[in-house]
Amino acid sequence: MSTTTLLNKLSFRLRPLLSGFYGTSWFISFTAFYFRRLLPLARRFVPLYGVTVVLSMSYKCQCSCAHCGVGKAPAPAGGELTREEILKFIEDLAGLGGACVHFFGGEPLMAPALAEYVARTRELGMMASVDTNGLLLDEAMVLRLKAAGIERIRVSLDSPREEDHDVNRGIPGCWRKAVEGLRLCLKHGIPANVSIYATKENLANGDFEKMIALAREIGVGVRFLSSIQSGRWKEKDVPLSPEEIAKLRGLVASDVCWETEFLQHKDVPFWCNSMIGNKFDVSAYGDVLACCYLPASFGNLRKEPLETIVKRMWGSEMFRKGSDHFDCPMNDRNFTKLHEKELTAPRA
Repeated sequence: MSTTTLLNKLSFRLRPLLSGFYGTSWFISFTAFYFRRLLPLARRFVPLYGVTVVLSMSYKCQCSCAHCGVGKAPAPAGGELTREEILKFIEDLAGLGGACVHFFGGEPLMAPALAEYVARTRELGMMASVDTNGLLLDEAMVLRLKAAGIERIRVSLDSPREEDHDVNRGIPGCWRKAVEGLRLCLKHGIPANVSIYATKENLANGDFEKMIALAREIGVGVRFLSSIQSGRWKEKDVPLSPEEIAKLRGLVASDVCWETEFLQHKDVPFWCNSMIGNKFDVSAYGDVLACCYLPASFGNLRKEPLETIVKRMWGSEMFRKGSDHFDCPMNDRNFTKLHEKELTAPRA
């Protein structure tokens, strides 16, 4: 096992031990110092040290969610990444010091080779997690993912009420399958989270708090996002106000995080996980993106080496000026106006 792999594993194991210090002034200062100073220094020697990549293997999905923020780009002539291309990407990422692959979509459980990708990720010393709507998360799938080495499964819920969730997703029975899938994860010892989003409506009517209560009743944690002006919500007035953000922050707890565990305390400033260089995304077509909700491509895996593309991204004007926000950068009109050309450019 390489020194880089050992350091990555150590950092992930330390995070739960440090959770009691989240929100303290010294920890906030140290975290800022780590991402602004220490991490760039480490990456002079290990180019992608510690990074998490959200990998969309396909945009196929059974649902038609009203809020879907991904999969809007038209398919290029080359189509989606092949099994061989995905395995090569995983191997390249590990060789450059990557720490984790989060499998995404579309619906990642529809990918026939998902278990193989998870197993290869783990063989190379990286962590592996997955985000799913839960429709295919039956006991056989849970056991298959566990055997492959999956370390966390996140299951999406849009409402505490079965009927509302199913209408929003366009699939009868989707809510029930999601809840059953979460319980199966617990049964077989796989850490799991409910993945939810905060809207003006569910913060005002109490549904957001009810979803947190439901997750606690099931026995899993919560990872949430604010409403993001992207995808099918691109032309809608969904961004939360500063007052709504303050209310949202007040709900952060030891079992409730906003996007990442670094934001698992109400007093921690918002840091976009992409803009601080903690993660980036790869589309189903091979485009390297800051985030699936931030549709600026910095290059394509089929045309250039991964390291070349990521260095270009992290050195871009967008990254130098795009890290100071109290919410997702896509909800900042100044940010989207400043980078309109990159955000609307056709992908490779």
